Amino acid sequence: MSAMTPKLLTIAVRMGETLHRLDLGKGRYAGAALGGAVFSQVRLAEADLRNADLREVVFDQCDLRGAIASGANLRKAVFHRCQLDHADLRQANLHGAVFAECDAMHVQLADAALGMAAFNKCRLDHANLRGAQLDSAVLTQSVLLDVCADGTSWRYTTVSECDLSHLMWAGARMQRSAFCKTSLKGMSFAGLALDGCQFASADLSGADFSGIALPQCNFQGAKLDGARFTKAVAPGAIFCEATGQGVDFSGAGLRQALFTGAVLPQAGFAGCDLYQTHFAGAMLRGANFTGAELTYADLRHADLGMADLRRATLVRTVLHGANTADAQMTDRTRAIETDPELAESERWQPLVA
Repeated sequence: MSAMTPKLLTIAVRMGETLHRLDLGKGRYAGAALGGAVFSQVRLAEADLRNADLREVVFDQCDLRGAIASGANLRKAVFHRCQLDHADLRQANLHGAVFAECDAMHVQLADAALGMAAFNKCRLDHANLRGAQLDSAVLTQSVLLDVCADGTSWRYTTVSECDLSHLMWAGARMQRSAFCKTSLKGMSFAGLALDGCQFASADLSGADFSGIALPQCNFQGAKLDGARFTKAVAPGAIFCEATGQGVDFSGAGLRQALFTGAVLPQAGFAGCDLYQTHFAGAMLRGANFTGAELTYADLRHADLGMADLRRATLVRTVLHGANTADAQMTDRTRAIETDPELAESERWQPLVA
């Protein structure tokens, strides 16, 4: 069937008809009132939908390649298995919209309102998200390869099992966002505000957090090989069970941070503020703590073999049960050594009947 006129399309929508297998390609529907419509397997490639009212519209298996919907109201719209390559959705209202299994490479979403939107199993390679608002959005099992997200807002956003390789987000704002089991390899977080963000089990190999504020951020179980946290300010940050070879924390502020059970051989903590930081059971073999502030830090049962703690302040630092073979310490006399009675109680085993 050939493209409908805007008037006929509007009438069909108002009558509640499901629009199935129509060819509306290159149709001119700018400003049309199509709220609540259901499009199934409809071709809308290169259609003009600028400033159209598309609230709560359902697009099921539709071809929207090259469609122009800039400024359209797509609040709570649903896109299921749609083709959105090169579609123009700039400044569109997509609050609460759902994108499921969509192919949206090169899609234009600059300055779009994507608050509470959901992307599941979508491809957004090379998309433009500059200035978009992603607050409380959820992205799962999606690919955002080489995406421009400069100036975006990611407050309370959840990103799970996604690939963000080569994504650019200069000037982005993040608060309480969660990046779980997500690849952020080699990403630069320079200049970003990361207040209370979650990076649990994320791949942050080679990522750069140098010089930025990371208050109460969570890196539990994250992969940190070669990551850089030099001069970062991260009081109360969580690195429990994080792993990584040669991670650089030099000069960072890590007061009361948690590194319980972390595996960070040859990590660099030179000049760090580690006051009351918890390293119980951490594997820190060959780590560099020269000049670090370790007052009241807890290193019980940590592996400090061949670690360098020269000029580190060890006032009341707990070394109970720690492996310090070949470690170098110049302030050990002020540390708390292994408590024999506590060590004996830790070795206690119930009698086998």
